[in-house]
Amino acid sequence: MAVGGWSSSVILLIALRPPFWYVGLVIAIVMLVIRASQLKKLWAFRMSLAVTRGRTIPIAKLLEKSKTMRAKRQSLYLGRGFVWGQKHAEIAEQISNRNIEDLPDVPDFVKAAAEEVDATPIEERSLRLTAMGLALDGLLPKNTKPITDDAIGLPWIHGVGTEGDQDIALPLGSLTGHTLICGTTRAGKTRMYESITTQIIHTGSALIVIDPKKDNDWVNRLRKECARAGRTFLYFDAAKPNESIRINPLANFNSVSEVATRIGQLVDADGSFAAFAWKTLVRVQRGLVASGEKPNIKNTKYYVQMGVEGLAEKVITRFMVDKFGPEWDRDIGNQPGGKGVLTRLEQIVVLYLKSGQSDDTVEGLIAMIRHSKEHYSKMIQVLEPILEMLGSDEIGELLAPDPSNLKDTRPIYDVRRIIDEKAVLYVGLDSLSNKIIASAIGSILLADLASTMGSIYNFSNRADAYLFVDEGAEIANDQLIQLLNKSGGGGMKIFLAVQAIADLVVRFKSKDKAEQMLANMNNLIALRVRSFETAKYISDVFGDVKTRSLETSFSTGSESSSSFTEFRSNVSKSLKREKTALVPPTLLMKLPPLHFFAFLSGRSFYKGAIEFIED
Repeated sequence: MAVGGWSSSVILLIALRPPFWYVGLVIAIVMLVIRASQLKKLWAFRMSLAVTRGRTIPIAKLLEKSKTMRAKRQSLYLGRGFVWGQKHAEIAEQISNRNIEDLPDVPDFVKAAAEEVDATPIEERSLRLTAMGLALDGLLPKNTKPITDDAIGLPWIHGVGTEGDQDIALPLGSLTGHTLICGTTRAGKTRMYESITTQIIHTGSALIVIDPKKDNDWVNRLRKECARAGRTFLYFDAAKPNESIRINPLANFNSVSEVATRIGQLVDADGSFAAFAWKTLVRVQRGLVASGEKPNIKNTKYYVQMGVEGLAEKVITRFMVDKFGPEWDRDIGNQPGGKGVLTRLEQIVVLYLKSGQSDDTVEGLIAMIRHSKEHYSKMIQVLEPILEMLGSDEIGELLAPDPSNLKDTRPIYDVRRIIDEKAVLYVGLDSLSNKIIASAIGSILLADLASTMGSIYNFSNRADAYLFVDEGAEIANDQLIQLLNKSGGGGMKIFLAVQAIADLVVRFKSKDKAEQMLANMNNLIALRVRSFETAKYISDVFGDVKTRSLETSFSTGSESSSSFTEFRSNVSKSLKREKTALVPPTLLMKLPPLHFFAFLSGRSFYKGAIEFIED
């Protein structure tokens, strides 16, 4: 209305030319320019609240932008957005208190034009549609379209950033503090992972991806980018063993007890059962090493289930030969077994005990031989299921590779080799088909990685490696907590994605352990969440600010003794400052897909949107 009024004044002054009209004309033009600029800002703000962001980015542009950001800012590219602060929290609170019908909408002719452009295939668009699209570019913010009835979330949350979008940087220096990504199903976690891992491949760093549910688009992206960058791509898929590499998760260890711990921590038991399972594993692993056999899940499974008699005979024989020479057993009679007749194993055990020698490995195996078979079978029941899952059939061939089998040409790797060669490994666990086995495979690979990073930290130079875990609650274990605690010193940067904090509590069966894991995540990226508890946790991390609210009160009145034309009125206004969450939980629960809030480097707050990769 003001722009229309001042425009009319300019026209009338020019047309009528009253005395000193040129002075009034200058004033009218100045006011018209001021009001027009205010109108432009108001239109931009109203339109930013009334549109949804639908950004895409060509792969070439993403790689170029990522390369520039690494060179100039030592950062990766996260998306487009703005710094979220007190002003935005204040505007969001005011909008949240409005009726939904009061929120601005784009004019109908703009919405109709946008729908017509979207509905027409690109190759069939005429000059008329092209011109219409150009007109829309002038009315709507870039990379936006009107909100449709099927839109998810509240697009206006991003619209409060009237200052415009900028590139959001993910500082490389902050990544050793690890990054937590929260988001419900279809909120955009995997697409964010896809964008970040694409950039990491082109940095030359080692990359390990553990994806329980398996996303084919992500796999194809990793494979394509490795080919583009000349990197080694390794694929492990529990559902497609013929296409997978083979990995021995027990290949690297600093002590034999580490191997037992990797398997033992998967046992679903406590107290004496868990202790007995670990003791059994340690004795078997010591025996394997002493016999010259490399530990793997298959031979561990065999000796736990079938007994260690054969292993014990081999180990005692090697020990006695080392101590007394090749003639040590010349007095042992080759008598057949039977009642009252000692077997060869029993005879060499007697010889060992008479020799006065002492060896923990040998004595541990002798204790297992002499243990009550009935009691042993009861106590070992908690261990057998996990060994059966990991050491049988095709899974057993993948996790316990046999180098001597020349018919199996699938490559054999271990975690240390993958990190040293700076390869890219994708692990698909197929949790949709078999959640239990998927969880076991993921957990033992994390245990192997924790041990490997401990060895690198203690004995080698820092590694340059990244670990991405999707649906982290499905495979989280104590070794993952150790990785988060200490792997930063070894050069490992971890990204962990979860849907809700409650998933971690259920996984660990302990809220304290879940909080222990969360305490190790220094960067936080939150997409749309559906759990209020999770939203409240994220909101608390972002902290509080002081927001202003204007209160207006009106009062009118009259006295019975006064004339009916006499009355009193009063208008009062007060500006109040109240403590409010910088990012309220309700906003986190209503974000559109691919939109996020981020808390980076312990100091910066962002509202952003992921750009979908086009290739």
